Amino acid sequence: MRLFAAGNPPPDGAAAVLATTSDGSCVFFEPARGNLCAIHRELGPASLPSACRHFPRVVLSDGRDTRISLSHFCPTAAGLLTCDSAGFDIVEAPESLTLGGSAEGLDARQVLPPLLRPGMLTDLEGYDAWERRALAMFARADLSAGRALADIAGATRTVQAWQPGTASLRETVEREFDVASAAKPDEDLDADDAGSVAVLSRVERALRSIPSGLPQPRLCETFGEDWPRIAVWWPEVQPVVRAYLAARLFGNWVAYYGQGLHVVVEYLQVALAVVKMEAVKHAAKTPSSPWQTVTEAIRNADLLLVHLADPRTLARALTLSRRA
Repeated sequence: MRLFAAGNPPPDGAAAVLATTSDGSCVFFEPARGNLCAIHRELGPASLPSACRHFPRVVLSDGRDTRISLSHFCPTAAGLLTCDSAGFDIVEAPESLTLGGSAEGLDARQVLPPLLRPGMLTDLEGYDAWERRALAMFARADLSAGRALADIAGATRTVQAWQPGTASLRETVEREFDVASAAKPDEDLDADDAGSVAVLSRVERALRSIPSGLPQPRLCETFGEDWPRIAVWWPEVQPVVRAYLAARLFGNWVAYYGQGLHVVVEYLQVALAVVKMEAVKHAAKTPSSPWQTVTEAIRNADLLLVHLADPRTLARALTLSRRA
């Protein structure tokens, strides 16, 4: 079995490049054996190519620790979102997930902490508190994903006015999220009912951040007309959507590329918009249950946001859009 096409040597620095079949699948992929990998089966994970060895991990190392979330383009990871859960916990990762400490990702250990707003840094204690309180907001069963995002955005705007010399940033985060959490959900403010113009605009920003030469998912121009059919069952799948947004918040790279915490919030708004659009596209192509539809929508959202979009470019676009 050839590792790369005859006459096409591997790129500089590569020992070998795995060949693909006519349908684009890896030649070592074994659907007849339950979608397993022959290399993994025969030689173990240490022999896998780097991309295969690290997929579906999304890794951030900073001054706090190493944080690992998953790309839900992986069907198994996407399926985990449907598991019943009383909340989201940050837990110690097993060695199988950390790859014995060799898992690769964004290394921010030697850089300054994320910006609170342009010209003002967070501290790691304050940023960690903000991330944890935002995760707790997504864990609330009484909130839709859009409403949770609206409350996170409101608390973040107030936190961003923080000045040194008063209460600590962490204390300010805790106070403002306490206020936001105590507010009674107002369905009139639910961001899940945002108009199609906002959804299209956010998806377009994600699409424009894909480097040339990579696949370009299509924009659904008829989203506004087609969304009402999804909106009928959208409330039913909110636990999955909230869990997905929590995963994209945890260990978020955009925090280190953007110009303030509001850029992270806008990134999550983009993620929600992409899921909505992909749900519309999937439902039109393959009628299925709400749970199957939202799972496929989330898989395609992570294909775009985690694997195709350049995070620096997207963070810059979100920063500029906020200033406009």
